[in-house]
This record gives sequence, C-alpha cells and structure tokens, in this order.
Amino acid sequence: MNRTTALKQAAAKQGKPTNFVIFNQTNLTYFTNFAAATALYIPEQGDSTLYVSTVNYEQAKAEAKGVNVELLKRGENLMEKIALQAPGKLGVDSLPIESWRALAKAMGGEEKLEPINGLVRELRSVKDYGEIKFIQEACRIAGIGMQTAKEIIGVGLKEKDAAAEIEYAMRKAGSDGVAFDTIVASGPTSAFPHGSNLERTICDGDFVVVDLGATYKFYRSDCTRTFIASKATEKQARIYDAVKLAHQKAFEKIKPKVSAYDVDEAARRVIEQAGFGEFFVHNLGHGVGLEVHEAPILSPDSKDVLATGNVVTNEPGIYVPGFGGVRIEDTLLVTKNGAENLTIGPCMP
Repeated sequence: MNRTTALKQAAAKQGKPTNFVIFNQTNLTYFTNFAAATALYIPEQGDSTLYVSTVNYEQAKAEAKGVNVELLKRGENLMEKIALQAPGKLGVDSLPIESWRALAKAMGGEEKLEPINGLVRELRSVKDYGEIKFIQEACRIAGIGMQTAKEIIGVGLKEKDAAAEIEYAMRKAGSDGVAFDTIVASGPTSAFPHGSNLERTICDGDFVVVDLGATYKFYRSDCTRTFIASKATEKQARIYDAVKLAHQKAFEKIKPKVSAYDVDEAARRVIEQAGFGEFFVHNLGHGVGLEVHEAPILSPDSKDVLATGNVVTNEPGIYVPGFGGVRIEDTLLVTKNGAENLTIGPCMP
C-alpha cells in the first residue's frame, strides 16, 4: 500500500476529510521522496499534485515519486490554487497561523480545514521495509563514526577536533550528512546532555560523551557512547554501571503493545535505586526516521504504545553537575518478538 492510500484509509476510519494538503517539509519528503517542494495536494480520487517553485522544478520532475509535478509560478497564489481543486473539507498537516488563515480564506472559512498532523505522525511512526533498510544503513555508518571516536578520544584532544574527525569518517563511509551536530562533551561539559563542541581539551580522568548520527537517503541514526580518558574512579564506575544496567532493562522491556511509559520507567527505576534518580533529567528515548526526534516518545508522560515497525532510541543517562555525565544510546527496531539493536558492531558499549 502506498503512503497516500494509507493516509486516506486512516482518515476515513476516524471520520476525517480524505482530501489533504501537506506543507511540512519532512512530511513532503515522506510522501514524495523529494525534499524541496512547497506543498502536496492529495485528492480523494486521482493523482496527487506536488507544487514546486522554479528553482526546484526540474529536480522535482526527476526525483519526486508518484505525483504530478506542477510549477508554482512567481506571483501565483498557492492557497487559491489549492482551494480551486479541493471540494468540501480539507485535511491540513501543519501551517504557520498566517498561512492557515490565508488558506481558510481561500477555502471559504476555517470550518473547511481540519488538522491531520496526528494522522501523519502515526503513519510515520511505523516504518516500512524500505525505511528500515535506510535506517540500518545510517546505523552502520554511525558505527564507523563511533569506531573513529573510540580510536581517537584521549587526553590532549580538543572536542571540536574529535567531532570533525568523526564526521569526516562518516562522510567517507557514505553518509549524506550528519543527523544532527555531533556532540563531544568532556569533563564537566559531559554533565550537559546536549553539551556543545567547544574549545575544551580532553583531560586525564574525564568522562567523554560522544553522541552522533548519520543520514542515508533522508533517514537518520542516533548513537551515544561514553568514554573515560583514563582509568575510572569508583564513582565513575558506579555511574557508568547504573546507566548500562538501565539501558539493558529498558531494552528487555521493549516489545509491541507495551506502553512507552513502562519502558521509560524500567530504566528510570534502575537509576533511582542506584541513588542517581535526580540526575536522569531527560526522556528515555524517541522515535527516529526522517527526523532524529519523532514519534513515539518514551517518557514519564508518554501516552504512546509501541508497535512493530517503530524505530526508537534507548538512551538513559546520569548527569552530575560539576562532575560529569554518562549516556549510552542505541537505535532500536521494535519487532514482533521484542527489540533489535540497529547500532551494532563498533557502536556496541
């Protein structure tokens, strides 16, 4: 089943419109395999129309899949063009408020529009065979980046220089780009979950958190390992062991029909019992796909339930201000029997 058909069927089940317009850039890529369009009109019957500006028109004709590509000429009113095609009510994924009002005016009133971003979110959260293959390749490349980190991390190396070497290795291995800015955070900086790559030089005894991801055919990976630039102290070992056990318990909990809340709780309980509960300051994980943060969310507040085909991170962490932090993260595929670790090989903790 193609993705536009799946969207129509999901909308029909919920009594929502089955004519849609997609504006979000990532959603446009999901439906068309093209990343530089303006909008996609999906009618209840017939072919979809992808609206593209002059600068991207020829590329869209060559790369966009399963749609008619229409040139949006300079000065043309996109909202009016869409309204002329759309009978009755129109499902819309997401728009800035002023653009929403412009579309509503062209359609004849806001009652003609209905948000359907939640439907797209649900569709994107379950990966098909092709998506999984692309994510697996992004994870393979991430493993090469992490192997590079393992080889070069040491006393006297600047965080920025380490990040540069890691990203270069992933590019050479086939990455289309980084999934996000590579994090290399050492010493006290490692206590910042998203610590920047600053001018700091790695010192003897530092924790060094390396968080990286590759991109392949638009799809992403996410992996974190924590190194120690010397022999671990007793406190460092206790923190690391607590995170590693939390990571394992969460992995064991993951399977279809399990609440994402329960998976987060399995990891959080281990860290609390080790006496570091107040230092686990973020969610356990998140979906990964076309974006590095998407549905489902594994958190203490999550209402999501895991399903076969979800790709999620498992990333417990402990961050002690002024001392340092540890995070271990993998990208996992939810299978019918449990979880499969996609960040294997050099990425293994």
